[in-house]
Amino acid sequence: MLIYIIYFIFIAILAIQYEFTPFKNNYLLFSVVFLLALLAGFRNIDVSRDYVNYQTVFDNVYEITDTHFAYLLSFEPGFIAIVIFFRKFFEFNYGVAIMLFYALVSLVLKVFTVNRLSINPYLTLLFYFSYFFVVHEMTQIRIGLASAFFLISLISFLNGNRRVFVALILLATLFHYSAIFYLLLLLFNTKNFNRNLYIVLLLLSLILGFFKLPILILLGNFDFSNLSSKLANYVAMSENGILFINVFNSINLLNILCCFYFIFFIKKEILINDKRLNLFLKCNILSIFLLSFLAGAPAFSLRFNQLFGIANIFLFTYLVKYLPAKRLNIFILVLIAGYFFYNTVFYGGLLNTYKIINIK
Repeated sequence: MLIYIIYFIFIAILAIQYEFTPFKNNYLLFSVVFLLALLAGFRNIDVSRDYVNYQTVFDNVYEITDTHFAYLLSFEPGFIAIVIFFRKFFEFNYGVAIMLFYALVSLVLKVFTVNRLSINPYLTLLFYFSYFFVVHEMTQIRIGLASAFFLISLISFLNGNRRVFVALILLATLFHYSAIFYLLLLLFNTKNFNRNLYIVLLLLSLILGFFKLPILILLGNFDFSNLSSKLANYVAMSENGILFINVFNSINLLNILCCFYFIFFIKKEILINDKRLNLFLKCNILSIFLLSFLAGAPAFSLRFNQLFGIANIFLFTYLVKYLPAKRLNIFILVLIAGYFFYNTVFYGGLLNTYKIINIK
């Protein structure tokens, strides 16, 4: 686990340095991201839990494309196209090439967005590394790439170019079908902020956390196997209690507290005038609400929460500007990121000890 800790400390030092003496160095920023891509791309197959399943798909992609339609729907056309492309050019080690490609493209797109939208790109990168890097680049690579297209689409969204935003979301959907729900952002008006509405959503999230809606029962006897074998497996695991969502986990509670802080302690004029903060806060509140609203269907709850929750890497960074401790704010945020990191890597057990994959 030492390699993960070294990466965290390195990025944390850059975040602290940037806060005290802001510096513009794109070469350094992209170098950090390149090192992260290497970490993800060259990980051993037993480092993360999903790698074995992906390698099975890589090995059997031609058989998969010839099977029945329902099974094919488990994998997006963009994902299948990438796998087939690398299978044609690499007789051996095509799995490594695919993983490295996903990591590089996803991280480059994300860091480009971070560089454009963050008030402290290294602090945002630190929060990203502490949770979403583990979940996306090291584990769920398809949604990792889809979320990268989502993040870069936010630049167009904030600039009022909705057509480019929609086009990028449709592109993201080619790599993960759930990305289509990013179009819900079209309902957001970044020129206004209704405090009462978002307070109600957060309070409803707490209430629904206690009384989980029986989503699976409400869906009735719908046969998910006709749509996707993966969805059918998720439903089966939820019904058998294998998948369970604790809405009141510490990470979600920190998210809720963060949102309440911005709603109650930051002037409404600031939330309206700062379109970025406005959007990131709304996305985070939506992610919290969806986690609670869909808690009765854990697989869907977690997926939708992570879809929009990636905005919290920007939202938490804003606390460095608005917490009352002033110059000490950066250290408070590094500690919070450190807790995210510990909870994800050590307590959550999403990663095993790092090893480099054997190249044939």
